[in-house]
Amino acid sequence: MSPAHVLEPTYDALRHRLLNGDWPPGTRLEAGRIAAELGVSITPVRDSLNRLTGERLVHSNPGEGFQVPILYEADLCILLDWHAMLAGIAFRDPHAFTTPAALVEGHDGLAERTAIVFAAIAASPDNGELLRAIGNVAARLGRSRRAEEKVIPDAGDEVGRIAALLRDGERDALAEAVDAYHRRRRKLAGRIAAAARD
Repeated sequence: MSPAHVLEPTYDALRHRLLNGDWPPGTRLEAGRIAAELGVSITPVRDSLNRLTGERLVHSNPGEGFQVPILYEADLCILLDWHAMLAGIAFRDPHAFTTPAALVEGHDGLAERTAIVFAAIAASPDNGELLRAIGNVAARLGRSRRAEEKVIPDAGDEVGRIAALLRDGERDALAEAVDAYHRRRRKLAGRIAAAARD
């Protein structure tokens, strides 16, 4: 196992590149080449790739090495359903979303803005697991969320409306908007997944 002072920056660099979409889906992630690019030994790169595999941000098959996952329609539908279920857990608290909420400002595009909004929906002092789970799904949906604007021209406005309802404490309207968000994307999953693979 690599020492933390080498492993964490290596992991952060790889995760950042994956979330940014720096490598196309299906790209083989060669540990030796990445180690040379980052100026580290191969061990922290392999440790990081294994960790990212556990987070399902990297795909690994014995004998085939590590790859950037390819998201197909069925995969996207499963992730959207899981994301909807996690958001639904947040609405189980009858007192949630009845008062105005503060949202973190500043984001880098639709994927990050959407992740911020749903993290705020999942945020609960009593349920840190929910926040971590929705954060993982957000990371795995990042590429498809960046591709949404090719398929859903008003995707940014839709997320903005959800954010406004959350900020205003409009619980019932927020629940409806979150449900509509997931239904719409599930209906368009094939086109979104195809756009994300381009």
